[in-house]
Amino acid sequence: MPDAARRVLVRPRRSLLTTALLSIALVMIPVFGSLYWFAAQHGSWLPVFIAHLIVVALCFAVLFRQLSVYTAIDDHELSGRGIFSPMVRVPLESIASVHLVRTYVGQSSEPVRQLLVSDAQGRRLFRLRGSFWHPGDLDAVAAALPVEPTIVREPMSLRDFFRAYPGSAYWFEDRPVLGAVLTGLVFVGVIALTIVVMWAMGIPLAMFRG
Repeated sequence: MPDAARRVLVRPRRSLLTTALLSIALVMIPVFGSLYWFAAQHGSWLPVFIAHLIVVALCFAVLFRQLSVYTAIDDHELSGRGIFSPMVRVPLESIASVHLVRTYVGQSSEPVRQLLVSDAQGRRLFRLRGSFWHPGDLDAVAAALPVEPTIVREPMSLRDFFRAYPGSAYWFEDRPVLGAVLTGLVFVGVIALTIVVMWAMGIPLAMFRG
């Protein structure tokens, strides 16, 4: 879709990229710093270096994907791409309602807006979460759609939002158990990577036992 045909083109907050880079650095520096220190003691740094390259490559792949995220509206459709979601294309004629709703996310006392686009049956066609997009961009997208947006001014919790608009939640939302499982898997993955690298360097794991 050529840029000249786009009536609206918005991208996520740039601060998300900075936050992601800082988070990656805060995780990798202590983990790989310790591994490089052990590697120096045993004269075997190559496994650590290879593992480090793999992790860095994966992180940069996610960051590159972040740079490709956008939402656009042309004369025919609303389209957009997320980090881990495929391209979504919504014909403008299929849009029946547009809601701008303020919700409380996590423990924050400041509400963020949700832009929800639905069809005539109330099914979610498109949704933008204010945690990732500038408020002015949400306004621009809502104003460019062929349906007058409904603005809900009274903030509500995310749980109430999902109840008020069934089907609006993504597959990973409103599932605290799933979030805990994913966090645990990431933690286990980091430990497994550390053990594999130590094994490749010939470092005895028994040295960490009390």
